[in-house]
Amino acid sequence: LVVFCVLSHLRWCVGALLGSPRSAMLAFVSPQLPVAAAPLVPAGTAAGSGRPAQQPGSGSQLSPAMIATALAAAGAGLRQRRRSLPASLCGHALRPQHHQARLLATARRSFDALDALQVEGEQATGSVRPRVRFAPSPTGVLHVGGARTALFNWLFAKSQGGEMILRVEDTDMARSTADSEAAILEGLKWCGITWDEGPDCGGPVGPYRQSERMDAGIYQEQLEKLIARNKVYKCFLTSEDLDAMRAEAEKNEQAFVVDSPWARATAAEVQEMLGKGTPFVYRFRVPQDQEMVVNDLVLGEVEWNSDDLGGDFVIVRNTGVPMYNFGVVVDDAQMGITHVFRAQEHLMNTPRQILIYEALDLPIPEFGHMPLILAPDRSKLSKRHGAVSVSDYQKQGYLASGMVNYLSQLGWNDGTNKEIYTVEELLQSFKMERMSKVAAIFDKDKFKWVNGHHVRLLDDDKATEMIGAELVKAGIVKEASGPFVRRASTLLRERVGTLAEAASELRSIMGYKFDDMLASPESKEWVDSGAIKETAACILKAKAEGALDAIGSDPDVFKKLAKFIGEERGGVKKKALLAPLRLCLTACDHGPDMAIFFEMLALADDNVLLEVLPLDKRLAMLKEKFEL
Repeated sequence: LVVFCVLSHLRWCVGALLGSPRSAMLAFVSPQLPVAAAPLVPAGTAAGSGRPAQQPGSGSQLSPAMIATALAAAGAGLRQRRRSLPASLCGHALRPQHHQARLLATARRSFDALDALQVEGEQATGSVRPRVRFAPSPTGVLHVGGARTALFNWLFAKSQGGEMILRVEDTDMARSTADSEAAILEGLKWCGITWDEGPDCGGPVGPYRQSERMDAGIYQEQLEKLIARNKVYKCFLTSEDLDAMRAEAEKNEQAFVVDSPWARATAAEVQEMLGKGTPFVYRFRVPQDQEMVVNDLVLGEVEWNSDDLGGDFVIVRNTGVPMYNFGVVVDDAQMGITHVFRAQEHLMNTPRQILIYEALDLPIPEFGHMPLILAPDRSKLSKRHGAVSVSDYQKQGYLASGMVNYLSQLGWNDGTNKEIYTVEELLQSFKMERMSKVAAIFDKDKFKWVNGHHVRLLDDDKATEMIGAELVKAGIVKEASGPFVRRASTLLRERVGTLAEAASELRSIMGYKFDDMLASPESKEWVDSGAIKETAACILKAKAEGALDAIGSDPDVFKKLAKFIGEERGGVKKKALLAPLRLCLTACDHGPDMAIFFEMLALADDNVLLEVLPLDKRLAMLKEKFEL
């Protein structure tokens, strides 16, 4: 038997060096033993990879790190068997076929782990594409938190040439609606987040709605495997029973741990309850004192002990509907998901999911738990802080590019001070290693600031189209076209944070409330000093001399006018010269460049529904007000 193990070890080493991990393990067991098909993986694909299955002996390139890991595992297995030989030989002669069966069982348990090792090595060389998923529940709309999760998954996949899967988790029959699903998909599309497989476009590992997967018996099939392996049991505890157990734990100042008597019930006791038609759930048997370690791609190494999970947990409701942790494990495994990126609020689901992966002998994906999004006061983000839906922000005039840019900054940066990114720049810069571990703060003002930059990035045609549509909606113009709309749009592009602000901003700069200006605190200094009256007199004099005839067409008119007024007023300082000039012509102490403004004013035509006060009427008001 010892000679058999040593020779098998040598065969394993040769297989590891020249073939695939699976062929290496087969060599370690016996060349005649069959390979067990990995469960939950489509025919022709390797577990969790979405790639063609590696056939024994087909040959694949293994990195030194992969070979070292595989050899270390083989060595550990041999040492374990060597330690067990004396006791086995003293007690009874272990038949070769029994020993081979034991080795085959060990091999089968290792197949998926070795495949995951191969996937990791191939990912390092770029030969295997990562597969990620976004799995919303259609019970509402797409909020900023969900949009960020989808975005980071999409950026990770697309930056590495991978695939994005959209799966709808609609097992909450009472709350899930088709309208909600449609709204979520529409929100994702508006953000520019695309997917390669999903309920609307299909794919090789569908269905992509959990309700349809349940109807297809996918979860039932895996449940039966767990039943056969004694990993789950029927539990008839009622909510009243659980409340009593919880109260008893609180009374004794102990943590509540589900210790169901049905975990130890006899078949006769279970059958008696079934005969009565008593409702039951399926609970997963949590092993005692099992350490679980995950190298989280965001948080680093995270450890759990199974004793801290609160006891056996439900995986199937009494309605037959799978619970989240069971359904997501089955779906992710069958869909070949290699990386699971989600918010940190899901972190405590991870150890329960790992137990289910192990119970079904499924490959465990890599996990990354992204930071939470909090309000500025570090409380839970709510609607009053800005936790509205993506569609609401769209209606408020935010751009999809602005939304994507800002969401990308909630927990990630590229290590520089750069804050404004195009989607193309994000795809080039995105690395999961740059994800923050600490919570991100949602700041509505910062969001608007970022969005304003993207408004200013619009080209003239796009600005005219989008801002013009807002002006039509506000009743300022009849049509989103023409010289005035184009000039107004390019002017407003530089002055607004959202498209929805365009109409009010245009009304503000087009208005000429001269009396209100004279009574405002902003103009008091210039009114009291007489600077406004002096400036008005100079403007009227310049008009009489023809110096304003080219206003609206010649941008140098205002430079010449300012020089003329400065000379007339005896060389006043710049602020004392320009502030009264702007107040006289626009009735406001701030605004766009006056050459651009009067150019736009001169383009007003029948398409404009807003009241327009041309230059001549403004000058007439100055003359009347100051009796000049």
